Amino acid sequence: MKKILLLLSVILLSSCQYFDFNTDGKQNSKFTNFSNKNTIEFRRNTIMLTKGYEKTSPEDFKVRLDSLTDSPKFKKIALEELKKIENKNTDFQLFVDKRNVENYVFIYACDFYQLDEHRAATVVEALSRELKDEANNQEVRYKRIHGRFFFTPTSKIVKLKYLKGYKMEKKYQAEYIVASRSGGIGLLISNLENVDFENSIKRLAVK
Repeated sequence: MKKILLLLSVILLSSCQYFDFNTDGKQNSKFTNFSNKNTIEFRRNTIMLTKGYEKTSPEDFKVRLDSLTDSPKFKKIALEELKKIENKNTDFQLFVDKRNVENYVFIYACDFYQLDEHRAATVVEALSRELKDEANNQEVRYKRIHGRFFFTPTSKIVKLKYLKGYKMEKKYQAEYIVASRSGGIGLLISNLENVDFENSIKRLAVK
């Protein structure tokens, strides 16, 4: 009997990672909000975003940012991030939340990394130093939340998550470096709601 109860507990705990709770205490599946309309197809990689995100152009992104009047600091940071991606002179795509332009995702081609735990730690530290320097130049507070290295059936992935703050404003950001048989890609995810799309990255499919 004890063994059965223990097994049921393990199954229950394992399943909890696929659910969260809303303010009413109701259970929400983290996967129910995915839609084919919000699919990134980039260099033979497929990544699902939640509903509300749509692919847009840099020009439209700038136009929507111009409408921001209450977040001039983060508007400037978003434009700097766009310029940084453009200066890489590589393929990239941009997805923006239709409800709030401050929630966006860049995906871009990057150097292919032969990732192992040691190499991943080096990449995380290099990214962390770079972003801390950027935060100092932007005159915002920078706090590293965590950096980690994990696998999927098709990829090896480095993640760095951090928080940028200015006065009473704050923005959550996450960067991923993904190494798969299709090559290397990077993702920059920025939003106000502490959503880093890790579940999407874990479900990344490679053609």
